[in-house]
Amino acid sequence: MGVKQMIDGVLEGELGQPDLLRRVTEGITALARHAGKGLPVLPPEVEVRIKVGKCSVQVIGQFVQDPGFDREVEARVLNELVRLRPEGLPVRRYVVEPGERTSVDVREAPRRRYRLRIQGGDRDGATITLPPTRRHYLLGRGDWHGDERQVANDVVLCESEKSISRRAARLHRSNAGLELESLDQQQALVVERTDGERLRPALAASGRVPLGPGDRIEFTDGSKTVLTVFYEEA
Repeated sequence: MGVKQMIDGVLEGELGQPDLLRRVTEGITALARHAGKGLPVLPPEVEVRIKVGKCSVQVIGQFVQDPGFDREVEARVLNELVRLRPEGLPVRRYVVEPGERTSVDVREAPRRRYRLRIQGGDRDGATITLPPTRRHYLLGRGDWHGDERQVANDVVLCESEKSISRRAARLHRSNAGLELESLDQQQALVVERTDGERLRPALAASGRVPLGPGDRIEFTDGSKTVLTVFYEEA
């Protein structure tokens, strides 16, 4: 049974999928202000706090973490605010918690900053704070993202560990947060979530895995972990 079917079953009579999407969309669009020439402006980041029955927290948490859910939210907000450009969408941060009454509350939130902390290899202990305005970050061994030495790595994972590709991976900043794509590292790159779930971006349908604070990014030699990167709030 998929997450969509689970949410429909768990929340029947409490908060169904269409209602959840509608409430999140309405909460975001209600925060719109209008700048010059009447163009809508949304906050850079919002927090979507969802309260449901205790037995529904895990299912709803999985559902809002599904990139498909957030893409549907994006499409609905852009449909409501027809003059809003996609780059004007806020970063959405979803919080699901138990509550006596079901509610969906959307509020402007301060923009958070994140960092990568390296464990292992010749850069053990190094931390890199990710600039919040960048759309992409290149990760790899050494200063250069590939042998051509035309593009620099934004995050140097190590200097000499040959199991780590020069053009190992790329982080994409989406309006839902950060997504990790494996490049030359291919299947020797694993994301371990805080709940223990292990995912390989190279095997994901979209080629990317969304990251959340506390997730671990493991670079392997195909059998054992060589270097670990922790994704943390700065």
